[in-house]
Amino acid sequence: MADLLVKKLTAEDYNAERYVQDLSHSSVGDLELRQQRQRIQHLAEETNAQLKKNVYMNYMQFIDTAKEISYLESEMYQLSHLITEQKSLLTSLLELSVTGERGPGSAAQEIIEVNPHEIREKRERENRKKLTGLLEKIEGCSHVMEVEDRYLVFDGDLVELNQDDYTAMQRIHCYLLNDSLMIASWLSDRRGPVRYKFEVLYPLDQVLPVNIKDRGNTKNAFKVLIFPDTRVFMAPAAKAKQDWLDEIERTKANKVTVDKQKVERAHLHQKERQQSLSKEDSLDSNNPFTDEDESLNPFQESQPPSMGPPEWVLELPEDLDQAIAQRNFEEAVSLIDNGREYFNMAPKTPAYSEMRRALEGRVRGLVEVLQAELRVTPEKSLQGGPRAARRATTLLVHLNKSSQACELFLGHRGAILKAGLKRLRLEGKTVLYVRQLCSIFFHNLLETGREFNKAFPANRSCTSAFVVWAHNEINNFASMFSRHVFTTQSSITTVAECVSQANRHCQQLAVIGLDVTFALHTLLLRDVEKWIRDGRDKMIEAVKLRGQEDTWKTQKFENKDQLNKFIEDMNDIGIANIQAYIMDELCVGLTNNSIQFSRAFLGYLEDVLRLYWPETEHLINESLTALFSAQLRHCKSSLAEPLFKNEIPTIRRNSAFLLDVILTLGEHRYAETVGRAHPTLPALHSHHGALTGEAIKAPTIS
Repeated sequence: MADLLVKKLTAEDYNAERYVQDLSHSSVGDLELRQQRQRIQHLAEETNAQLKKNVYMNYMQFIDTAKEISYLESEMYQLSHLITEQKSLLTSLLELSVTGERGPGSAAQEIIEVNPHEIREKRERENRKKLTGLLEKIEGCSHVMEVEDRYLVFDGDLVELNQDDYTAMQRIHCYLLNDSLMIASWLSDRRGPVRYKFEVLYPLDQVLPVNIKDRGNTKNAFKVLIFPDTRVFMAPAAKAKQDWLDEIERTKANKVTVDKQKVERAHLHQKERQQSLSKEDSLDSNNPFTDEDESLNPFQESQPPSMGPPEWVLELPEDLDQAIAQRNFEEAVSLIDNGREYFNMAPKTPAYSEMRRALEGRVRGLVEVLQAELRVTPEKSLQGGPRAARRATTLLVHLNKSSQACELFLGHRGAILKAGLKRLRLEGKTVLYVRQLCSIFFHNLLETGREFNKAFPANRSCTSAFVVWAHNEINNFASMFSRHVFTTQSSITTVAECVSQANRHCQQLAVIGLDVTFALHTLLLRDVEKWIRDGRDKMIEAVKLRGQEDTWKTQKFENKDQLNKFIEDMNDIGIANIQAYIMDELCVGLTNNSIQFSRAFLGYLEDVLRLYWPETEHLINESLTALFSAQLRHCKSSLAEPLFKNEIPTIRRNSAFLLDVILTLGEHRYAETVGRAHPTLPALHSHHGALTGEAIKAPTIS
């Protein structure tokens, strides 16, 4: 049924009105008409889906066809342009002859006198009209017509090549004007009369054409040196390449001649003007009705300014090129300042506008050279330090390029820092490596900040860029620091020493007004808290294991030297009154468990106090209290154990030692470091009576 319907709808003699009329006659009721309508709609959907499928399958062919059509359209436009030029050339040949007579194809046969100056002016007018017509096809080039005496000399399509490997980059159209070279890029996706987009306009005195010999697939190529850049183009034929080289050289020579003539005419006009003014002054001096003080005359006209720019302004582009080539950047900036000051006072004429535009072109060239001084490349050495970049940075800021100077300066400093850290090798202990890492990183950051303040003393936007750069570098430092410090082989003592060094170096940046301590703490906080928590858990587990093996026997030594060594070790950790617990010549009234806990607790206290930040304060307070409480629980459970009934005096003596000496010493060190008392450790003294059977008595810690 569907095939029959398709055949009816695709027949050559198909008539929609007749088909609907026959269908309405043959159908009984509206049910058949609705069914027929559904079948037609279903067929339409299938056809639509098939069309979409065909479009997807042939999508690349559509694109290629569109490109080919666009290319053919461009070729047809060029062909039409060539035909128009040929027609105008033939017409001019018919109109003129060598003898000055009109040709046989002309409308008139009168003999005319040929004036070369008039012919040249007529040709320039025609070229200017041609330039006006061509520029209508270029997007964004309205400013090119601001110079009144500018006209088109030569133009053509070229292909720009990469100057390194001579591969094709883009299709362009070049316009050689009487005073400049304009380059427009081809718009491949544009329809209509506008087919090119303005790219750049180079003053002709900056352009130097250089021939390139044919080699390999690179043929008909030539190079254009435009300080400080170089661009390589390929012509469609050898003749076109030679025409470009000849026309550029000839136009440059003509421009030099015209410029000299303008200067001579300006000087001559100025001289004549001065002579006429001097004659008028001599006549006025004989006038008895002349006022003594002409400054009081409100109707006096001001003397017109001198005609033409001074000689140093005309030589300004060459002087700038020479200064930049000799890397005398300070002199170049001074010339630019003088030139800008002069043009700001000069009249707003097209000639002065063009000279100012040429000056700004040199400024862009100088800016690119200075940016290259700061730009980091694999070929450049990074051993100069921050002062090596100060010269280029200061000059860029003087040229109102602060944002580019700031970005390049920070990139240069970042590369130096990266190179310094890359040379660092992990040899020996982790603490030594971290000491060198912190020294290199924070010293570089400190030097960068000082040089930055000198280069950008009052630029808030650049200051924010420096803060962002410093924050990113802190992120990189924290990543490298964590990778080498927070490892399974590191102890909490090693971690505390490394973090303390990083924190101490970080605080030194306050000298330059930069505080990144909070950022560093935020990046390291998770790992630091993990090490504090793991150290606490391991020590509590060690308390439980020692408690299971503790027999509450006092510590005895084999000889006097061992006892003296023990007293010396206790003095080193801050317990100066340990001799009060010596029972006889070789016996101490403390158990090995109590001695080991004292050493571990005071060592852990020293480590966590070096990790003390406002962010870790709560965790440290809880950990210290939990650790000491675990040891006190062991003492309390031992007092209630019948097995240690005979060791109760020893248990009470050790409990008193822990509460009166160790706990008091820990509170003192905590308050000395933090600046305030521990919030929960003093509450543990409440166990003194239950554990020692005496009132609370805290020995003096000396």
